Amino acid sequence: MTHRLLALFLLLTTVISSMRADGTADTLTRLDESLARKTEYEGLKRSAINKLRERLQQAETDSTRYRLCAELFRQYSSYQYDSAYVYADQSIALADKSGNSDLMVESRCFRVFCLLSAGLYKEAFDEYEAIDPSHASSHYKYIYYSTGARLCYDAGDYNHALPYQRRYIDRGGQMTDSLMQYLGADDPLRDYHESLRLMKEYKGEESEPIMIRFLKRNQTDPHLNAIIASCLGWLSMERDENKAIEYLTQAAILDNETVTKETTALCVLGALLYKRGDTERAIRYVQMALDDANFYDARHRLIQVGQILPIIEHDRYEMLRSQRNLLIIAGIISLLFVLLLAASLMFFRRQNHKLAEARRQLENSNALLSEANHIKDEYIGKSFYINSEYIKRVEKLYKTAERKIVARQYDDLRQMLRESTLDSERENMFSAFDETFLSLFPDFIDRFNALFPEKDRKLPANGSSLTPEMRIFALIRLGVTDSERIANFLNYSVHTINTYKTRVKNKSIVPNEEFESRIMEI
Repeated sequence: MTHRLLALFLLLTTVISSMRADGTADTLTRLDESLARKTEYEGLKRSAINKLRERLQQAETDSTRYRLCAELFRQYSSYQYDSAYVYADQSIALADKSGNSDLMVESRCFRVFCLLSAGLYKEAFDEYEAIDPSHASSHYKYIYYSTGARLCYDAGDYNHALPYQRRYIDRGGQMTDSLMQYLGADDPLRDYHESLRLMKEYKGEESEPIMIRFLKRNQTDPHLNAIIASCLGWLSMERDENKAIEYLTQAAILDNETVTKETTALCVLGALLYKRGDTERAIRYVQMALDDANFYDARHRLIQVGQILPIIEHDRYEMLRSQRNLLIIAGIISLLFVLLLAASLMFFRRQNHKLAEARRQLENSNALLSEANHIKDEYIGKSFYINSEYIKRVEKLYKTAERKIVARQYDDLRQMLRESTLDSERENMFSAFDETFLSLFPDFIDRFNALFPEKDRKLPANGSSLTPEMRIFALIRLGVTDSERIANFLNYSVHTINTYKTRVKNKSIVPNEEFESRIMEI
């Protein structure tokens, strides 16, 4: 689908470029400018018709009335079928009333022209065959045969079935031979009719120069010039499309300026432009041609335009559908991209949260490690000091004991050992522990008591010591969580340690399972 749209775009670009190069763009611009004044030209047409109607109402003689009815027919002949037919009928009535053979031929040819222009060929032939031109003068015989030639050629264009088409063309040629008798040797109309006969007989190469010559010579009838320019457009389509566009545009401009509704130039031009890729103009021109055919009520023109417009509209619909599908696919891709982007953002946000959490945990770990290092440093220093003091006391004890033994003072030695009990050493050790711990955690006692109701809060004997219960949880705060190790340090049994822990937790205002985590937060 994308390749198809790209190919269409390239085709349009090529066509537009070629049109600009060969000048057809300027010609089409002139046509567009002329079509923009369509309403203005129609206003002038209606104004002229209204003036003729007023003069007809004021006419006092039948001859004047006939002349005005004939002029009104000519105004309507290629403009509106119904009104043209009305004035053709009025012309026939006035001609019959006058008994003038020329006017009777002319007025009946008016009716034939209305019928053939509307595509009513059988009725047109019936009316035509009822005309008797034998008593008419030369000019009106010319009108009779030129009307017959037009009728036969149009019927041949409409009926493509052989051998009937060939019969219409041959009969039209005979009518053309007949009308030539009533034209002067230098009359431009000879070129007009001769070129049409050659074209209908598929002798386009012979017909074209004669048509060009006619356009140069005929300066009085823009309607006939439009017909010939349209024919030149038909003849040029197979050989030179640019030239065909030039001629068809010229014909369409003349048709628009003469307010001719019974025409084919604009429709054929639209079909040709559509073939070349100028879809917008093609649709506009064919739609205008359809409006003109409806206004005139030309049945065969409606059929002709009706065969082109659906094809253009179908292809236009397909192009629009392709564009819509392309937009839908682009929209889906955009939506998927947005969803992917949103998912990526959510993923990166989640990863950032995880990274932040990891950083926070790392910071906590670093803080704990720093705290542990601080505790370790404090305890190492304190341990060196306590061990040094303990070694000094043991060394002093050993020296005293040695002197007592040498002096055989055994009673004094026994008394000395009794005074140096382990309990005092243990108390010294607990006191040193309490002092060191509280230097590291100065608010431990307050934070510990905050976990209990007022009545169960306990304060040590002095501010630098801990209660036995506090000492258990102080060890837990330092990371000593094994009950047996705690018992060994405090010289208690494991059972006693567990009993202390349970009793303390039961008195606390926080759930038992949260108590130790709250201790670790100190």
